[in-house]
Amino acid sequence: MSASDTPRLLHACRIPVRWGDMDSYGHVNNTRYVQYLEEARIAWFASLSMDIDHGPEGPVVLQVQHTYLRPVVHPATVVVELYAGALGRSSLTLEHRLYTEAEPGILYGEGFCKLVWIEHAANRSVPVPPGLRALLAPPV
Repeated sequence: MSASDTPRLLHACRIPVRWGDMDSYGHVNNTRYVQYLEEARIAWFASLSMDIDHGPEGPVVLQVQHTYLRPVVHPATVVVELYAGALGRSSLTLEHRLYTEAEPGILYGEGFCKLVWIEHAANRSVPVPPGLRALLAPPV
């Protein structure tokens, strides 16, 4: 794999695992992982000073896929890394990898989230904003 094939790290987010995140099997409940991914995406947009909550346009989730490779157990801090994925006219894909702070070299999960940029009032897709597109576009 060449350097140009390696996804670009966009953001890393550390999230403490709460006792209530656990399920009866003694590990983090599968639904919590989706919430961790959401927190990481929101933190990334905030780091870009993008107000996705109150603007006329913003992202909506089209698809989320997460492959569970190892169980996370409390106490822990998960580390979600977001990478640039496929970029369309109005869509963008954020790939993710999930580790724990205690074992940064061990992959606990991976996957992606496909987002569509929409105009909220009209509820229709619009092009990904130019600044965000420039950040996500593969290098030439």
